[in-house]
Amino acid sequence: MSAERAVVHLFEPKPVGELAERFPSCVYPAGAELFRSHQASLGPWWYSSNGGGRFDLEAPDGTCYLAEDEVVTLLEIFGGQQVVPRYEVDARAASTITLDADIRLADLTANTGVALGVTAEIFTTADYPLTQRWAAALREAGFEGLRYWARHDLEHARRCIALFGQAGVAGEEHRHTVQATVTLSERADLLERWREETGVAILDVPDLL
Repeated sequence: MSAERAVVHLFEPKPVGELAERFPSCVYPAGAELFRSHQASLGPWWYSSNGGGRFDLEAPDGTCYLAEDEVVTLLEIFGGQQVVPRYEVDARAASTITLDADIRLADLTANTGVALGVTAEIFTTADYPLTQRWAAALREAGFEGLRYWARHDLEHARRCIALFGQAGVAGEEHRHTVQATVTLSERADLLERWREETGVAILDVPDLL
């Protein structure tokens, strides 16, 4: 019997023990390079717990969002915008991060997750409470984060990472290295790649707020 088409098929997460035993995983090795776009005022290591992110954990835990490619970080930050005001670009920074240790992630991009109730809706649904329950369950199952597809990346060639940690700004004990952080407006090369690959335009308009 086929499932009804015009309904959400993403289920509630399975029991934690089952997720720990059966959920597909992947490992990013020490030395792997990842990227993050963030508010310049917050710095690169900010673990969100306010519920505004797809996989936010509740405090005292939080989630830091990264990607395998710099353009993907911009697609997520400015998702849905075909024209981006210059002042929004100026308020952002781009960071390059190197892992100092292996990280083991729950792999939401693996088809073997289908048997555990995962569908591609986990990348796109507006039901953030549901996706956040998935994040909390996988955190409890022992995973250090999630690997997933960006909602606004149509190619699905480069993945995103939601890394779990203590909510707020990471302290000096953080085990991964920030190789570089520059304001996004200084990265003309990245902004040009973004424009070429997506057609998004940056508009020079004043910030009236």
